[in-house]
Amino acid sequence: MVSQRNIFYFVRKPIRCFSTKVKNESYSKFDDTNSREGWSTAKPYKSIPGPSKWNIIKRFMLKKKNEPVNLSDIFDQFQKEYGSIFRIKGLFGSKDTVVIRDPKDFEITYRTEGYYPDRRNMDILNYCKKDKYPITFALITEHGENWWSLRQKINSVLLQPQVIKSYTSAVDEVTVDFLRKLHSLRDANHETPPDFLHQLNMWALESVTYITLNRRLGVLEQNPDGDSLKLIHNIKDFLQLFEELQLRPSIWKIYKTSKFVKFQRVTEEMQEIIYKLVDQSVRSLRARSDGQVDHDNKSIFEKFYEIDKYVAMGVVMDSIIGGIDTVSATVYAVLSKLALNPTKQNILRNEILQILPEKDNPLTKEKMINLPYLRACIKEAMRMTPVLPGSSRLAGQDIILKGYQIPKNTNILMYSSLLNNDDQHFSNPNTFMPERWIRTFKKDTNWNAFAFLPFGFGTRSCIGRRLAELEIEILISRMVRNYHMEWHVPPPKMRFSTVNLPQGDIKLRLQEH
Repeated sequence: MVSQRNIFYFVRKPIRCFSTKVKNESYSKFDDTNSREGWSTAKPYKSIPGPSKWNIIKRFMLKKKNEPVNLSDIFDQFQKEYGSIFRIKGLFGSKDTVVIRDPKDFEITYRTEGYYPDRRNMDILNYCKKDKYPITFALITEHGENWWSLRQKINSVLLQPQVIKSYTSAVDEVTVDFLRKLHSLRDANHETPPDFLHQLNMWALESVTYITLNRRLGVLEQNPDGDSLKLIHNIKDFLQLFEELQLRPSIWKIYKTSKFVKFQRVTEEMQEIIYKLVDQSVRSLRARSDGQVDHDNKSIFEKFYEIDKYVAMGVVMDSIIGGIDTVSATVYAVLSKLALNPTKQNILRNEILQILPEKDNPLTKEKMINLPYLRACIKEAMRMTPVLPGSSRLAGQDIILKGYQIPKNTNILMYSSLLNNDDQHFSNPNTFMPERWIRTFKKDTNWNAFAFLPFGFGTRSCIGRRLAELEIEILISRMVRNYHMEWHVPPPKMRFSTVNLPQGDIKLRLQEH
């Protein structure tokens, strides 16, 4: 616990928030002697423990109608029964999945992934892909040289810090409008409306479209456009159905279930709405004379359009589809942890006051450079309430994990959320302690950087990371500057589907400073 008198230490003393990145070495530099020399004596793949096919069906598919299936709970139970490595046998045309939870095994998997890292084939996305949207989901579904060629083009914009930071003012503009709306929606107890997560969804949609298309959709206005609201609901349905059809055992490859038909419809409607937005941007570009806008002020779509028009369309679609619920859920996680930990909230507020002495001061990219405690709070909230359950890869070569043979192209799920709150990897794991991410903080003796990689690792890490971080940092800064946040009712429970989301009403009390 940091005492009140030490609050100003974090404001006045130059500190840095250490990154959770680990050194990116090519697989050729990683010492895989153990796999090469020990393969013949390692235990065979088929001997990896795990539930029977009937057990899998019972756990995932034979639930009562109103009984929710929570992937996190099921995997927690499997881990208790079978240990830190277990095998989920493939059903209904799907491949086996080997689930691991040891960060040392994560490192072996990542370090040996090869030049073109691959993850399990997202069959349902490929099945629903239309010729009209040639590269939608391509960064997820493509592999080999085709994936790498596309990734290089996208890296040239989305992974450049200065490019993303140039959109600071745009995101801040949307955020100021959002806080104005949120302020008016508070009830008599100054609490947020029960649909606070939906309000965050609208902020995230308005932010990402302003950055990618340089367009304000107006979803924060009193009567938002119907297509925009439909898009938010479609994305939510898309993620829920994707989890049920792709991440759980499903018979859709054998029989086209009603949920599969709905998934097809939702996916197409979602793409049609985004395509209309993109098409409007294309017409605007063609109508405009060259040289009217300098490069720094161009939208992400426009910058990509100069490289490849299909890449531009795909980036916008994937940014919108993948950047609404994930960003909103992260913001909720940070705000809830700060509300439950007022001392930490005060430390952060004093840091934010250095860049926003007045509420109406604008945020600029220069002001957002040195905010170590803000970034530490975000990391800590993501550790305690991870947005995604983990990351997957196809084994890039024959490897050995926990003494078992893992043949090349085996699907491996690194279920990192199982260890984020494990005291074997994080001391006092249930305590919100942003200081653990400050460089001067003494690390645990068993600290392993691979235990916490919320954006993945290597060349196939999350392409939207910098965009998401910018949006989250700006909204948290504004919320902490404007309000003291409190909880006076139990926070809602979280449920893992494709994204970890709160279930039920959210009543966050916002007291003006």
